[in-house]
Amino acid sequence: MIRPWEYALTMGEVFNAHLTQRPDKTALTTTDGHSVTFAQLEERTNCLFNALSAQGIQPADRVAILSYNRPEYMEVFGLSKTGVIVVPLNWRLAAPELLRLLQHSGSRALIVEENFVPIVESLRNQLDKIDTYIVIGKARNGWIAYEDLVTKADRKTPEAQAKPDDVLCLVYTSGTTGAPKGVKITHRGALENCRSEAQEMLSLTEDDYALAVLPLFHVGGMWYHLFPSFATGCTSLLMPQFDPEKLLQAMQDWKITNVHLVPTMVGALLNHPRVDQFDLTHLRIILYAASSMPAEVLRRAMRTFHKCSFAQAYGSTEAGTVTGLYPEDHILAQSPDYEHILSSCGKPFKNRQIRILNANDQEVATGEIGELTVRSPGIMTGYWNDDAATRTTFQNGWVYTGDLARRDEQGYYYIVDRKNDMIVTGGENVYPTEVEAYLYADSRILEAAVFGIADPKWVEKVVAAVVLKSGEAATENELIQQLRNHLAAYKCPKEIYFVSVLPKSGAGKVMRKSLRNQYSQ
Repeated sequence: MIRPWEYALTMGEVFNAHLTQRPDKTALTTTDGHSVTFAQLEERTNCLFNALSAQGIQPADRVAILSYNRPEYMEVFGLSKTGVIVVPLNWRLAAPELLRLLQHSGSRALIVEENFVPIVESLRNQLDKIDTYIVIGKARNGWIAYEDLVTKADRKTPEAQAKPDDVLCLVYTSGTTGAPKGVKITHRGALENCRSEAQEMLSLTEDDYALAVLPLFHVGGMWYHLFPSFATGCTSLLMPQFDPEKLLQAMQDWKITNVHLVPTMVGALLNHPRVDQFDLTHLRIILYAASSMPAEVLRRAMRTFHKCSFAQAYGSTEAGTVTGLYPEDHILAQSPDYEHILSSCGKPFKNRQIRILNANDQEVATGEIGELTVRSPGIMTGYWNDDAATRTTFQNGWVYTGDLARRDEQGYYYIVDRKNDMIVTGGENVYPTEVEAYLYADSRILEAAVFGIADPKWVEKVVAAVVLKSGEAATENELIQQLRNHLAAYKCPKEIYFVSVLPKSGAGKVMRKSLRNQYSQ
């Protein structure tokens, strides 16, 4: 019996459902016409596993991929149906960072888009556990061409089948608060998160046409978007990198119905000079996630893209999808009495338990700030080869997210800030996102980040880095005085640095840690 994907517990069951129900439908495509149907995806994945098996790769071995978004990426993820553990790598990392992840994961095979072959070659003599190097592109010395493997291998269906609680992939955290850690995500956990997004939040059907521009090495690209779209049977357009002009053009040309963006991407679209000239009438919903969106930016987006719905998802690599601010919440927020919920991350998805705890692990009262903890079928099972970190984050079945949050009387949750980003200045707590919200209210500011650096008088002092819009001007004193009209003096930056760009992770999050390191010196 073939389970419909809504009841699937493994990626193998999802593939089987598509093979039965929609084999000839296009599953994935690109703007240059590279496409694959669900049946072709199944066959190519089988061939890839059989070829790797001939190279000695077995279930539970790790296979890493370093590539931009492309259909082959999903073929590699398809290996998980056999029990192989997929290790998606951040293509923005420097060589020493990639080396650490490959060594830590114990990957035995590495699949690399040809753009990244030189960086891997520079590490090759230190990668003693990797037996097989595969290039998505032309074969070369020491590298097997991906297409040669897939087209020449046996097409038989592998006998090995993953179980629901087997690890599907190791997703390495961005390192915004420390060294990256490999998060173990199971088949059961990934599909639980898929169902929350696809059914509760996005109301996806196989008639939807999705656009995936978030990188697939990040959970935002995986179970916040592509996995739900793929599992539902949608066709997904894959884009390798974010470019506002190309994204708007693709949304128009391909009649995209849903897209997942991070707030910095939404801001870039809003600031495109011709954003109003693209035909986006097919766009049904914009999902934003990965970091909080300043309320003023969100209001502007809702005015600009007024014909489509908006939804927000909050979660983390470790905790899975946790809460959602649904399209109906965004409509409700048009009323002045409910405008405040635009600053929230919504209410819990089904099967989610949330506690907000103080430093003594006691639940705080409504309205008070504490650390948000989560228990659900979608959480991680721990960190790969890191028992100490697992014991800290994963306690008695609960994931301690490191996010400071509060809950209001209506049951909406608000992420105040990252626990490690909170600034303690002169004995007072300052939450950067609160200050950033007032900076974003200034129409001249494109991007802003507030962070703390060491100070002999205050222990930490509040500072900010600001990117102004093209053609705009502002002074440090002007912005600081403006903030003092709304905030207590201790919350206002002592210094403001004007910069051309803010450092961001592969998922589009502003790297406050990098800013702290830069300006502390």
